[in-house]
Amino acid sequence: MTRLSSICLLALAICGIAAAAPPTEGNWSDHIGRYAGKFHLHADGSDDPVYQFSFKWTEPGKVAEYTSRSVGDDAFSWSSGFCFWNAEKKRIEFNEIEFGEEGRMAVEGVCVNSSEDTMTWIVTFWTHEGLVRRMAMADTFTKEGISRSITLLEGEPLPTEIVEWIRVK
Repeated sequence: MTRLSSICLLALAICGIAAAAPPTEGNWSDHIGRYAGKFHLHADGSDDPVYQFSFKWTEPGKVAEYTSRSVGDDAFSWSSGFCFWNAEKKRIEFNEIEFGEEGRMAVEGVCVNSSEDTMTWIVTFWTHEGLVRRMAMADTFTKEGISRSITLLEGEPLPTEIVEWIRVK
């Protein structure tokens, strides 16, 4: 039953955004480029940022790198990753290492849909002990930054759920 529920939630997350389609090799950098710059990340119910995020191209149109770190009173967390077009699988992916209250984790993200103002990801987290969580993450790009919704597909919920990214000017 849990597997069926996860499959249904995944289908809703992937199909729920009208006019969305997977990015192509020709337009992927335009889609992922919307994350470029610096953001303050806000948790549900928090007025103050709990994370800072920075994204930049290391090789324009080919590879981008990003970092994130906790700020304020939230538990310590630091992550670093890179984003790229996987030509073999024909999709945008990111790989990340995170260290924080849950220990050291490897994170993989796969873009499954994108539109003019959205991107939908399937994101998987592992530690050396195995799978921690898998979730569908839908980002909606706004004038202020990014609004995020998360659907847990498998495993443990996030300790801090980020719902809003505010672009730093």
